[in-house]
Amino acid sequence: MNYIKEFWNWFSENCQKFDNDFENTDLLYELDKRINELGELSWEIGPGITSPNSLVISPGGNIDLLPCTKEIIGQSQPCLGWEYYYAKPPKEWDLLFDFETRDGLKVHVDASLWEYVLLRYEDGMFEIIIEVTNIGELNENDKLAIVEILMDGVIGEELRMTRICLIDVVEEFENEYGNKASNIKYLLKHINSLL
Repeated sequence: MNYIKEFWNWFSENCQKFDNDFENTDLLYELDKRINELGELSWEIGPGITSPNSLVISPGGNIDLLPCTKEIIGQSQPCLGWEYYYAKPPKEWDLLFDFETRDGLKVHVDASLWEYVLLRYEDGMFEIIIEVTNIGELNENDKLAIVEILMDGVIGEELRMTRICLIDVVEEFENEYGNKASNIKYLLKHINSLL
């Protein structure tokens, strides 16, 4: 059975039933169930970039699943008012978001003043050092998860997975990097200028 084709048949029949605020819980549950049948993937729906709505079927940070999500989106069927993505695209936003730690602690993240230093390797890959502030005393895994969410929003998930080989999260830059830092909102333009 072709689960991908079956998924898109279902989605094209139901895509207009999602209400404007995407709070149709029954339909969201069904969407989640059907995407889980396609693999261990992540997904999100919300406002689109060029259309009113978007559906992202994402590899969830696992680069090995990127061919799978590309295949799924490659078989998509047009649906009026919808656009599709095989990885989380960069978005226009204020760099503010909420994060819940593994311990259930809710943290409001304001990354609008965070800075980064980008190091380029000979193979074309990048290491990024990000100075994080104002997120309290979180463990390293939670800090890294927050930074990955931020980077997916700033540069997109695919670029993060395919070009960033190392992410260093620091509370303060070492002296050698402090005068080379830039605001995180410029990261996409910076990487694109180097590719």
